[in-house]
Amino acid sequence: MKGKLFIQLVLAFIAFTILGTLTHELGHFLVGEWLGYDMKINYAATHIQDNSLESPRKLFLVTLGGPIQTLLTGTIGCVLLFLNRKNFQSADKLSLKQWILVFVSLFWLRQLTNLVTWLGGYLINGEFNQGGDELRIAYYLGLPDWSILTLTALIGSLILALVVFKFVPSKQRLTFIFSGLTGGIAGYLFWLVFFGKYILP
Repeated sequence: MKGKLFIQLVLAFIAFTILGTLTHELGHFLVGEWLGYDMKINYAATHIQDNSLESPRKLFLVTLGGPIQTLLTGTIGCVLLFLNRKNFQSADKLSLKQWILVFVSLFWLRQLTNLVTWLGGYLINGEFNQGGDELRIAYYLGLPDWSILTLTALIGSLILALVVFKFVPSKQRLTFIFSGLTGGIAGYLFWLVFFGKYILP
């Protein structure tokens, strides 16, 4: 495992965890503002200030805004990866531009993370959390709670596997995997547990 690259990638995973969270909430915020709501965004959530305007259809669209932003960003990253795949295949180590494309495509990891934490919450508390965007979307569409969350997590898992085994060079692969686990957890703790609430209350 490469020490310098490990530190750089851990910091990148922390930064992209924070960036991914904020841009996800920005998706909710922009849709809400477009629909005429007075919106407030903080470190981990977006709120409607004026409840008098609420309607089920509009609330559905606001809820949809966050996941659409996240999945659209990740999909753009994947498309750019495949358009540049020849450069990746010939690379012994990735450039900064290539790493950025990798990290943008991994916006899809939010879906896998959500499924893991949803199942983990059940194992710890004995009941499923009903508060996630994908669960609300499924409820609105009359689908089983787990349906959208599981489907998008499976797609996210496939994308992760493709990125790791097709785009990250074998010499950097182990470092990437361990830095992802370390940086992803560190980013979650740093932003959503410890410091985000003070930086963007």
